[in-house]
Amino acid sequence: MVLARLFGKRPPDRTDWSVMSTIIRAEQRLMARGEISPSRRAGLIFRNDESLPFLRDLKQELDPILYTGPGATKTAFELHDEPESGMRWIVMEDGDFSDLVSSVYTVGNAMGANGASGNLLAAVFQLYFTGAVDDSSFRSGLRTYWIYRYDLKSFYPFVPTGDAVGDRDRPTEVSLSSRARRQGMSIERNMEEWRGLWGIPF
Repeated sequence: MVLARLFGKRPPDRTDWSVMSTIIRAEQRLMARGEISPSRRAGLIFRNDESLPFLRDLKQELDPILYTGPGATKTAFELHDEPESGMRWIVMEDGDFSDLVSSVYTVGNAMGANGASGNLLAAVFQLYFTGAVDDSSFRSGLRTYWIYRYDLKSFYPFVPTGDAVGDRDRPTEVSLSSRARRQGMSIERNMEEWRGLWGIPF
């Protein structure tokens, strides 16, 4: 996997949940318009550091967070290592998109509370555009990724067209960003910060 640089200045006036939850509102509105079908999966990527107890025993730490207590979402998860980059993915799956977003937030929040806030890079959500869009640039079944950068506290779209660095559909990303912003999603306005993330494992 090739991972572009994903760090910048952290905005002080936004919380992870206040921004991350905007994808729930946008998903609901786009679903109602017949424009998308959400994927059941999302992921969280971070720098692995086994000197941190929480990251060293990650599976054991996540089990009670996701499966125990009245607020548990029962979201399934798998761990994927990227040894060449020192990164690790937590790939989550849930049939309820709101629960999926909540689980991604909860896991990231737990990591931050246990000394790993500086390790968090991005959360990634997958949505499929159905083709019921009045725009010829959208093809039926278009797979799109929505990257939430923890350092910027904002989303942006990513539409890879291949595995090589730079293989992406920029015009579609621009169109998607406008469409999602109109539906209430918090989108990063500086396109120079739309870092590509190739090798997403879902």
